[in-house]
Amino acid sequence: MTTRAAIRGLLLVGVTWIVSGLAAAEVATSDTEVEEIVVTAQKRPELIQNVSAQVDVLTAQSLQALQIRQTPEIAATVPNLTVARNDTYTNSTIVLRGITQANNSDVPVAIIVDGVPQDDSKQFNTHLFDIAQIEVLKGPQGALYGRNAEAGAIIITTAAPTNEFRGFADVSYGKGAAVEASTGISGALVTDRVLYRLAGNYSRSDGLIFNPFLNNHSDYVDYDRSIRGSLRFLLSDQLRLDLIAQIGGFKAGTTYFAPVFSADPNDIRDPQGNFPGVDTGHEQFYSAKLEADLGFATFTSVSGYARIEEHQISDVDFTNPVASPTVFQVGDNQPSGNRIWSQDLRLVGPGSGVLRWLASADYLNSSQLLSTNIFVDTGHPASDPFDPALLLVSSSATNKRSDYGVSAQLDYDIVERLTLTAGLRYDDDRRTQINLNNGQEREASFNAVQPKVTATYRFSPVLLTYISYGVGFRSGGFNQPNFSIPVFPEEKLINVEAGVKSQWFERRLTVNAAAFTGKVENYQYSYIDFATASPVTGSVDRVRLSGGELETRFSPGGGLNLFFNTGVAVPRITSLPLFPQFVGNQTPRATDVTLQGGMDYTVPLAGNLAFFVGSNVQFDSRTYWYIDNLDVQKPKTCLNANLGIRSGPYSVTVWGKNLLDTRSYDTYDPNQATGLGRDVGYPNKPLSFGVELAARF
Repeated sequence: MTTRAAIRGLLLVGVTWIVSGLAAAEVATSDTEVEEIVVTAQKRPELIQNVSAQVDVLTAQSLQALQIRQTPEIAATVPNLTVARNDTYTNSTIVLRGITQANNSDVPVAIIVDGVPQDDSKQFNTHLFDIAQIEVLKGPQGALYGRNAEAGAIIITTAAPTNEFRGFADVSYGKGAAVEASTGISGALVTDRVLYRLAGNYSRSDGLIFNPFLNNHSDYVDYDRSIRGSLRFLLSDQLRLDLIAQIGGFKAGTTYFAPVFSADPNDIRDPQGNFPGVDTGHEQFYSAKLEADLGFATFTSVSGYARIEEHQISDVDFTNPVASPTVFQVGDNQPSGNRIWSQDLRLVGPGSGVLRWLASADYLNSSQLLSTNIFVDTGHPASDPFDPALLLVSSSATNKRSDYGVSAQLDYDIVERLTLTAGLRYDDDRRTQINLNNGQEREASFNAVQPKVTATYRFSPVLLTYISYGVGFRSGGFNQPNFSIPVFPEEKLINVEAGVKSQWFERRLTVNAAAFTGKVENYQYSYIDFATASPVTGSVDRVRLSGGELETRFSPGGGLNLFFNTGVAVPRITSLPLFPQFVGNQTPRATDVTLQGGMDYTVPLAGNLAFFVGSNVQFDSRTYWYIDNLDVQKPKTCLNANLGIRSGPYSVTVWGKNLLDTRSYDTYDPNQATGLGRDVGYPNKPLSFGVELAARF
């Protein structure tokens, strides 16, 4: 599909939906008020429709209505976003507006949880329990969030303590003996002064992805549990302190790639490895947020600490000696860990007035271990990974980093309806890699100035248009010590975007649209050097990125809510001297078009009894898996739905996911990207269904 054809299709589908929405709006009779959504995407509270950027929001209510339980599932509602499972139990790969995450590189999206930056991609793939809101801010946000906010920012806010006593509990049972349960309480230790909240989540599953050789399911989860506690101290009318702690652990199946001997990414195979993969891990997160009203500005200090430990032992050839007797059987013993400290200080001026401003400074320090140890698989999974005589290749390193950043932003109302916003940030990212096999050290530093300028014109309180110029930056880094190219360079995006945000029919219909174009220097992508056991980040010299989004929400009343979103993002290689034959190709993991649509509908029955139903569908166009564009996955569609009964605080929900049983690969690595001798694919989750019981009080 060409860019022009994709954009025509986007506009045609969007206009058709809007026209039908306008017709429905004319007959809406409910007087129910439409919810006004407040976001903090620009580091100050403001209505989502007043933000001069494309922002998608999932509230606690919408997460429940769509039965979204894990972070990767938010892609079902956000255009130009895909989140795919890959490798270990906690790993996932984020692609936003055509910019992808690579093996050793940072995520191209700033991920912020309760004000704390998440420096490790493993921090993203979590269970969503007791969440207040998720904001997805698209386009380069480096002027506010710094390095890694090249494609946008994902801001997750957990539910805050309350003065009134509240609680919830829910438990779900589904296919594969899957159990997921969460519970929490909130209230006051000292009324109006000290508030608390305590919540926890537990899940387990026999799995859904079958391995016929081992006669079990590769994606089993023995346990995955987390508990989060928060305290809010209202020290005065002008001073507030929030403390949050979360700990958790898991044991689950891992790295269940399936060999694809046909070299066809549309040939969906089950895993058949003989080595039973297992992944164990522990996580700790702590944060402290102090907020003070100084009169002329609000001062905020956010301190964060995270400790992540993971150990996976898995197959590497992904075959078995019966079906593939000529394949040399090997496995991987891979411990990893990360310790992250962060500190953010900012001053935010009043949100009213002709001139609005904010300034911030932050620091982040991390120390990350990754040790890959390839061993001979003799068929003894309990002892083979730890036998020194069977060790073939070892690649172990500690990667340390220190990042400093300062930023400022001004909003100035030039005239009553015209606002000019100018932001600027400087990042200095210094990195060191220590080869644990021989003690050798590498050092590198990456720095960038990231400006952003936006002009916004408000035709009315419900209609604005904007145009922006922004620069995004993602740090470079180190490949594993055994690989011949030690350092990969920083990535830089220069982006121009124009958009419109509007609401119609007493704010019941929201229509937002944007078009963007830009160029990326040193576009980062993944491949694997099997000979040296190295996951590698390579780079494409220059990429042209073009696309847009059209997003609509419609609440005609009577308990009905609809949404339709579509996005186009085409990242095309324009310069690659090392492989000039690939110029004109699309970058790895590129998906030209995404479409999402859905609804939720609540019908009162009698008294406090109500029936509800919800569904959403997600379409992804074909996916290109490598820079040669030889391996292309066909378009795929996923349908989810749920229905149930609610009586006051209690509800029963029957849910289904991937109801069309669409089979595809979340990740596909062709032989030319691995040197493994065969293609391998990471199969997606098949159809699943279950029932949930919930109570809110």
